[in-house]
Amino acid sequence: MSAKLDAMLQDNMNMFGITENMITQYRPRSARGNLVTLGQHYGQSLLGAPLLYFPAPQPSVNTGLIIAGTHGDESAAIVALSCALRTILPEQQHHHVILAVNPDGCQLGLRANANGVDLNRNFPAQNWQTGETVYRWNSAAQARDVVLSTGEHAGSEPETQALCALITQLAPRWVVSFHEPLACIEDPDSSALGARLAANFALPLVTSVGYATPGSFGSWCAERNLPCITAELPPISADAASECYLAALIDLLTLAD
Repeated sequence: MSAKLDAMLQDNMNMFGITENMITQYRPRSARGNLVTLGQHYGQSLLGAPLLYFPAPQPSVNTGLIIAGTHGDESAAIVALSCALRTILPEQQHHHVILAVNPDGCQLGLRANANGVDLNRNFPAQNWQTGETVYRWNSAAQARDVVLSTGEHAGSEPETQALCALITQLAPRWVVSFHEPLACIEDPDSSALGARLAANFALPLVTSVGYATPGSFGSWCAERNLPCITAELPPISADAASECYLAALIDLLTLAD
């Protein structure tokens, strides 16, 4: 881990002033080995894996949706969010959760789904573009030269279709979508929630990541006037994320209406 990142994460932990031993109002660590429930099905992936979400026990008009794992190679947020969900008591969960939008990609270690489609360029937004999209091999690479597809048509993938249908069903007040590794909180609306996340995760608040994202989940949400915040973690291991961001994720999961 770089000295800069290490210092940033330490600042995050110091800001909260919370250590593992201080978290006493939640499940004991010995009981966090599994989720209280295994969620509910909202569809299946291309390879037949169940698409699971964890509903808030008592949803209201202010209930949001928290998602991770749109890109299967971005594992830190998946694990850290699972750790937070396993830490809180069931009745403390105020918002719906999807740990892995792209379970096939998670299992195969792919950014894309099993069709080679970048799901975050496949949503049926007006700015969707046919053809190819590119990404960096890793955070150290300078060039975006690894090629993926945007899909045969907008919303072509089962994972995309199922998520759109679930959001239509749940009608969340907002969505927070976790990604890696840009180390920022992207909130086009500069909302109070965006500012809270930026402070809690010790990451800069921006209104744009600085490049076009046609067919992205955020574009699709914007067309529906659904506030969407993209929380980009830095390049960090799942182990470090589960330690450094546990308190911030618990705060998000338990945020009152």
